Amino acid sequence: MSGNDEQYYPCVGICMSDPDSGYCLGCGRPPESPPEIVAELVQPTVKIPSPQDPDSAE
Repeated sequence: MSGNDEQYYPCVGICMSDPDSGYCLGCGRPPESPPEIVAELVQPTVKIPSPQDPDSAE
């Protein structure tokens, strides 16, 4: 938030967003934009060994 926004919405020490609108219940600041960071969830996989050992002679 820029310095200008702080002038329009002075913090009063009560930071809690309204669940319906997203505006701060203390000072009335509008909701901030969502972060630009996106994380990808990756599930680890385990390679299950085959029942036959390729090094053994049949």
